[in-house]
Amino acid sequence: MPRKLSILALAIVVLHIVEVAILGKSYAGSLLGNSLQIISSFIALGMCIGASRRGSGFSRSFWLLVGAGIGIWGVANVGWTYYEVVLHREPPELSFVRFLFDTQEAFFAIVLFLDQDQEFTELDLGFVLDAVQIGLVFLFIFVGLYYIPSLTLDTHAALVREYTIATAEVTALFFLALLRMFLTPSKESRRLYGGLAAYLAVYAVCSGLANYAQALEETPTGTLLDLAWTTPLLWGAFWAATWKPGQEQQPDAALRTKTLGETILTNALFGVAPVLIFLLSTDLGPSWSTLRYSLLALSVLCYVARMAISDYRQSRNAELVRQQARALDSAVDGMAIVNAEGKYTYVNAGYAQMLGNTSREVMIGSRWETVSVRDMQGAPPDEIRAALSKDRQWYGVVNVPREPGASVPIELAVTALPEGGVVLLSRDLTERRKAEHARAEAEIKYRMIVEQVAAISYIAEPGVNGRWYYVSPQIETILGYTPEEWLETSENWLQFVHPDDHPAVNEAEMAGLRGRSFQAEYRITRKDGRTVWISDTATITQGSENHPVMEGFMVDISERKLMEMQSQQARRMEAVGRLAGGIAHDFNNLLTIIKGYTELARQRTEGQPALRNDIERIEDASERAAALVRQLLAFSRKQVLQPKNLDLNSVVRGLEQLLRRLMGEDIRIKTELGADVGTIKADPSQVEQVLMNLVVNARDAMPHGGKLIIETCNVELDHGYASEHVSVKPGRYVMLAVSDTGVGMSPETVAHIFEPFFTTKGGSRGTGLGLATSYGIVKQSGGYIWVYSEPEQGTTFKVYMPRVDEHAEPAEAIRLKSPAQKGTETILLVEDDESVRDLTETVLTSYGYKVIVTDDPEHAEIVAQSGVAIQLVLTDVVMPSMSGRDLVRKLTAKYPHLRVLYMSGYTDNVIASGGVLEPGLAFLQKPFTPAALAQKVREVLDASASVSK
Repeated sequence: MPRKLSILALAIVVLHIVEVAILGKSYAGSLLGNSLQIISSFIALGMCIGASRRGSGFSRSFWLLVGAGIGIWGVANVGWTYYEVVLHREPPELSFVRFLFDTQEAFFAIVLFLDQDQEFTELDLGFVLDAVQIGLVFLFIFVGLYYIPSLTLDTHAALVREYTIATAEVTALFFLALLRMFLTPSKESRRLYGGLAAYLAVYAVCSGLANYAQALEETPTGTLLDLAWTTPLLWGAFWAATWKPGQEQQPDAALRTKTLGETILTNALFGVAPVLIFLLSTDLGPSWSTLRYSLLALSVLCYVARMAISDYRQSRNAELVRQQARALDSAVDGMAIVNAEGKYTYVNAGYAQMLGNTSREVMIGSRWETVSVRDMQGAPPDEIRAALSKDRQWYGVVNVPREPGASVPIELAVTALPEGGVVLLSRDLTERRKAEHARAEAEIKYRMIVEQVAAISYIAEPGVNGRWYYVSPQIETILGYTPEEWLETSENWLQFVHPDDHPAVNEAEMAGLRGRSFQAEYRITRKDGRTVWISDTATITQGSENHPVMEGFMVDISERKLMEMQSQQARRMEAVGRLAGGIAHDFNNLLTIIKGYTELARQRTEGQPALRNDIERIEDASERAAALVRQLLAFSRKQVLQPKNLDLNSVVRGLEQLLRRLMGEDIRIKTELGADVGTIKADPSQVEQVLMNLVVNARDAMPHGGKLIIETCNVELDHGYASEHVSVKPGRYVMLAVSDTGVGMSPETVAHIFEPFFTTKGGSRGTGLGLATSYGIVKQSGGYIWVYSEPEQGTTFKVYMPRVDEHAEPAEAIRLKSPAQKGTETILLVEDDESVRDLTETVLTSYGYKVIVTDDPEHAEIVAQSGVAIQLVLTDVVMPSMSGRDLVRKLTAKYPHLRVLYMSGYTDNVIASGGVLEPGLAFLQKPFTPAALAQKVREVLDASASVSK
């Protein structure tokens, strides 16, 4: 601020010089000169207001009054500028403008008579009466010494008289400020009154010079004399801007004894003001008698009221002193006052009792060294005197002997008084020592209890770089560090926290510092390099030395975080599944058309090997696309399953030779099939798919060879296991486990392993659908799949399928496919997709069937009712206006012997529940080939008509 103020002051001075040099005494020069003076006064006013905000009590009132005086001068100068610049004359003798100029000195006078012990937190009646008295004195000075005499004097003589009175007022105030500075005992008050005296001196000199020049020759605004008015204002601004409140502690006003000089100066106004007003009013003529006696009566009334208020305050302070004395006398803590001569002037009962004296009256008047220090161990007089001379305070713990061999610990504080002497405060530490001993025992018991809890308890400094004072032994179990190892590097403990979790820890630390509890969940690296999740909760409390400390617990929540990740993964899989199921219907329709027409085209390529080769490539690509759609439906749990009662061991044995060929010679396969493994209900082909996918994944994890173990056994999953694994229902299961000794996976990889298209094998080695497909098949079959893996420790996949109380069905014999037979039956084809409908009609017609085609289920009902003999209804499942299932229900209600074949790329659970096909339904999965269509149609037509519709 002083630097900016210096620049601003320099600018004002330069503008004054420019004004004099260029504009001179012109209209513009006078206006600019007065404006700069007004601006300077308001700058000084702003600095005074700022100083009052920095201060408190007496200093705040001091600066507000000084600022008010300077501000009043600026307001008066606005009026003066109006008369001088606009009206081209000076204000008249009784003008309010002239009176305002004198009011500035009145505010300074009020400052000089302020009671520095008075707290001006609200408007004080005594202060108002003092201000009225001062105002009356200055009013009589203005009227009696200037205005009335000016009525009989010429203009020049009146002007000289006005300037002489103004200079005398400022000079008198200067000497009063010096007197007040010397009389006040407070250093802070001396600084303030010394600054005011300096300001008044500058103002008296500058204004005196300006007034003298104005008295010799009328000099309007627009000369260098303008600086005589601006300089004291800028001086006042610098004074206020550079003032800072001191660190001096003010004694209680009720207990402080004022010096004789202070008492005379602050109370002289009570009696002197009426006398001054009486003396000044004697020069007033008879025409002013009413005003003279009225104001004199008002002054006397203010004097009487002020004396009454002073008496009341003295009696109130006396009562306050008596109350405080009674409070001190009854206090448990000891207190004594020693004067500058080293003798006790006050001793309360607590102090006397602590020193072993039964009567405090005996101690008063005695020297404190002989009565106290000789009985104290640990309080050498020289040490106390040295501390008081340097810091004005000594503190220590002393032992006062009592009965032989025993002593009482006393906490003693000795503080020097401003007027000389010391205050002694003492406290018996016996009970505190007992409490500290009890607390130490309680801490030992607390530590014994805490160290049995499965969590790390700690005490540390607040802040991420705070030092740790204590950490429980559980840290070795959870993080691998001994307490000593952790405490050695505790100030850098944040280095063990995962970098991504630093913001969460910092935010929790800031919340703790703001008074709230510290709560954070973050990953931290163990001594062995593994990462664990920690839940850290702490609160800030006051430590044994009254320093804030954090006391908290760190709990290993790795298992809970794993469950949360598994739950999130399940939700993600569900979302992807909805997407996959949505596109499967339309995609399979397209693939049906591609596969169908490419087979028809291939049948017409005899003698054209090149064309046949191209068409076969299209068939291969469409088959791969169909397999991809099947995988999408599998991991999204939207495919149609045809479950059977299976013996899991039979499935493993049936694939064992194929799996050994897949593994190669550098991987050893071991099967550990449990005895009496229970029956599961699942789609055999899908279970085989799961096992194949897990084995292939294990093979890819062992590029340099290793060992593969396939296990089966019966297991019971209890409530404890279910509580640690999301969505698991307790019960009886059959477990299929596939373990490898490969590279293993990090926790981050495990969290995404079942997500579709997630792969760690690179774009050319995997699609990222194998494990996602296995996950979908297992979940759709009512089972669960979990993975256990660590880097360089291998991986184990465990599949749990529910056991059923039924016997396993024998494996079906593989039937050789024979060419589809033709027929002449009539088939009602219901399909909303035109291309699929045309292809199906073409294929069936080529096989000799009579085909009635419609794209609308309602039209199909009309056709059936027309009397045409229909042997088979071939219908799509999912159609816009009516599902194929609803159509069949209506038709078979009237024609119960009607055979039905459903076809669909995505059933949307219309003919399946949870993806499991309803018993007895004939179903053809899109995409299909013409041969597969003809064979399935023939199969349904040749089957018993009792098949459920």
